[in-house]
Amino acid sequence: MLVLLLFCSLFIAAGYIVSKNVSSGTDFLVAGRNLPIVFLTFTIAATHFGGGALVGGIEQGASKGVWAGMYAIIGYAIACFINAFVAPKFRRASNNLTPPDFIETRYGYSKFLRGYHVFVYILGTVAIISAQFNAFGGIAAAFGISRTPAIILGAVSVMIYTFMAGMWGVAVTDFMQLLICMIFLPIVSFVGLNALNTQTGVTLGTLLSAPFFETPDAAGSFMYSLIPTIVGSMFAYEYFLRFQSAKSEKDARNSSLIAGVLLLLLAIPVGIIGAMGQRLYPTVPANEVLGHVVNETLPVWAGYIFLGAVLAAIMSTADSLMTSLSGMVTRDIYHKLLNPDKDFDTLPNTLKMARITTVIGCAIAMLISLKFRSIIGLLFWPSPLQSGVLFAPIIIGMFWNRASRKGAYASVIIGACVALIDMLGICKLPERMFVTMAAATFALVVVSILNPDKPVEITTSSEVK
Repeated sequence: MLVLLLFCSLFIAAGYIVSKNVSSGTDFLVAGRNLPIVFLTFTIAATHFGGGALVGGIEQGASKGVWAGMYAIIGYAIACFINAFVAPKFRRASNNLTPPDFIETRYGYSKFLRGYHVFVYILGTVAIISAQFNAFGGIAAAFGISRTPAIILGAVSVMIYTFMAGMWGVAVTDFMQLLICMIFLPIVSFVGLNALNTQTGVTLGTLLSAPFFETPDAAGSFMYSLIPTIVGSMFAYEYFLRFQSAKSEKDARNSSLIAGVLLLLLAIPVGIIGAMGQRLYPTVPANEVLGHVVNETLPVWAGYIFLGAVLAAIMSTADSLMTSLSGMVTRDIYHKLLNPDKDFDTLPNTLKMARITTVIGCAIAMLISLKFRSIIGLLFWPSPLQSGVLFAPIIIGMFWNRASRKGAYASVIIGACVALIDMLGICKLPERMFVTMAAATFALVVVSILNPDKPVEITTSSEVK
């Protein structure tokens, strides 16, 4: 518990230090579009490298081999490389703060399009935050810390530093959290490899000599994690807010590229720890290997380091989602839906509302995580209504100037209907995400051709140089 208290206190102190940079709603949500590239890079990478990537990667490595343990994180890295082409386009529309702002820039003001976007994403965001707090409590419990106090401490810590400093606090603490992982995960893997070599004679070269696709279903597993990751990260709130936090289009692009490299480096120790556990404990279920590695293989000091790294990874995802939730309530609902004629930063109580949203959202997510130990089904259930429906109007609309306002309406309506057919059990689709995306894209293209608008060129600031 002392280690947990130390980490949480450190992050809260960092949030307090940078809170002086926050004086408006724009400062809170996108750091005044003035985030240094080093913090921008680390917060993009940390948002990808959450508890799921770390703990799930180790479990996959223990189940299917060293490379399988890296699949998800490699997928995140590839997503960052692809986003290097997307991020400057979002940053170029410099009046935007949230993804629905981009939709407005592209198709004009629409309460329907913005309202739909906010509604489906609020549901998913609260569920994911709850899952992160659940993971925080679960990992702490594996180290002998009571689950309930751990969840409360983690949730309150995230709430405090996000409340004080918004994106500034999130970016600085993400930098610290990812740095902890980058320094200590290789140390943990090195210590574990020495134990593995002593007990079994297996070396790092032996582990890495396995083929990249070690099992017959490995290629399918890799693609299953890769494609949704790429699609989902292109326009999700947490990434969009980071692109808008960049000082320039060039910073938005370069930070995505460097974040991809950092993730590739982090994938290596994660895969090694999982495969190492598989060799040391071949009869132990994959989801229990992590606990055995920590409790039976690592010395006490390395176990504490590993605890800090895992909990830091979980917190880095939770705080990213908290700022997204604040953006949905303050920018998309309070400003654009209820007060569309006002200026965001001069609108009364915007900053106060953003902070209140942080407190309320964190409290709701914490209560859900305390009551329900598993909400995995809820996490994935709304995804077709989110990424599946909105891929076409945002991403296709970004690169295809002929996409029209009526086409965007048709895309959302048709896509949502297709998604609900599967989600409500009316008819099971062979692949609910891609079928939804295909239907929404088809509707966008057909209706846009039949009902064209004047082409929109999104160039509100200089091109990337």
